[in-house]
Amino acid sequence: MRRPARQLFVLVLLAAFVASGCRKQVPDPKSAVRTAGARTFSSFDPPAAGEKQIPARTVKFEQAELAQVLNLYAEISGRSIIRAANLPDIRITFSNQTPMSAVELLQALDTVIAAQGLAMVFLGTQYAKVVPSKDAHLEAAPIVELQPEQLPDSSSFLVYIVKLKKVAPAQATTALQPFAKLPNSIVVIGGRSAGKAPSGALPNLSAIIGAKDDPILILRDYSSNVRRMLQVLEKLEQQ
Repeated sequence: MRRPARQLFVLVLLAAFVASGCRKQVPDPKSAVRTAGARTFSSFDPPAAGEKQIPARTVKFEQAELAQVLNLYAEISGRSIIRAANLPDIRITFSNQTPMSAVELLQALDTVIAAQGLAMVFLGTQYAKVVPSKDAHLEAAPIVELQPEQLPDSSSFLVYIVKLKKVAPAQATTALQPFAKLPNSIVVIGGRSAGKAPSGALPNLSAIIGAKDDPILILRDYSSNVRRMLQVLEKLEQQ
């Protein structure tokens, strides 16, 4: 089968898969990126009992154009895809070697796209925007409230807010910086020992929200990186 024909077949097959089974998922009312009843998916949706699996090697991209990958992303997620104006011309190679759910496939595509210097950012319940990774922190990404162990081990972009208990902001920032993949991914708000606000922080935000004595961190990075940051923070808080 010629490459364009095969890729069209993949899109048709996966569209049928989503229509026949995936959209029967019961929406999670606590989901951070979709509302109850929304017929769209994100990389942070919980697994659903009885969910159909996409068979192994159903998805096979060989030096595919970004547009073809985004078409598949739209079919699986049910979201409209918005492209930033400054995207590079890239080619993507990927094949799923194991069965995957729809959400797992979105996580895999997030990771494949991130490997090319791009990031998928979920906007509300209807859209996903692809932007250069260096610009991801400028987007209104979802604030995810999953437990650290529930965060996907993927390059799915998110915002995570964590309150510091014992660790000083400066100590936390120093410890977490090696795990930060993206620019301006760690923002400190409040705390008497917070010191100078890092690049990317919003001026006077601590005064606005009244967080002078209870410092918090805003983490804006890929899910796998944030997951490890939270694991490090947990160890620091236990000392």
